[in-house]
Amino acid sequence: MAFIVNAQPGEEVYLQREFFGSHQHTFAMAISNQAVYFSAQKVAWKDTWYLKRVALEDVKDVRLIKQKPIFILLLSLLMIVFGGLVSVSMLWNKFNPTPGFPTRGSGWPIAIFVGGFVLPFAARGRQILIMRMKKGKFKWKPQLSVDKKTRELCAAIQREILEACRKVGIETAEPN
Repeated sequence: MAFIVNAQPGEEVYLQREFFGSHQHTFAMAISNQAVYFSAQKVAWKDTWYLKRVALEDVKDVRLIKQKPIFILLLSLLMIVFGGLVSVSMLWNKFNPTPGFPTRGSGWPIAIFVGGFVLPFAARGRQILIMRMKKGKFKWKPQLSVDKKTRELCAAIQREILEACRKVGIETAEPN
């Protein structure tokens, strides 16, 4: 699905970027000399995405902030503990079967355990794009990705958006 900017008379679009990630992760943003457009969903349970238009006068600022690692580390720790306990329990039942009960195994607990170790590395350096408006705010957290290409693509899109916002006179801020 391509997002189409319906430009007003005299409006010049400086930047339009789209990112379609995995698991329905949809992001699109455009910046013009009159407005900022960003992807929004009409109904939460249907795939009805559109570009929402916000006039430049209504945009307070656009900033990039580093994601706080505490949430990722807590989730990682939870995954390691849960995956480890369930894996040990599953393996214990597999090697010490109870007579009369079938033993089953699954790779999911081990995958969750290993994912707990990988998660902090996948989230390293992740930044959140926040646009504050007079009425509400828009936030884009790029999807967690293990591959370097996707992480660099998301970071490049965020930098381009910030630069285009500076060009039209919107206050911007970047993390140190």
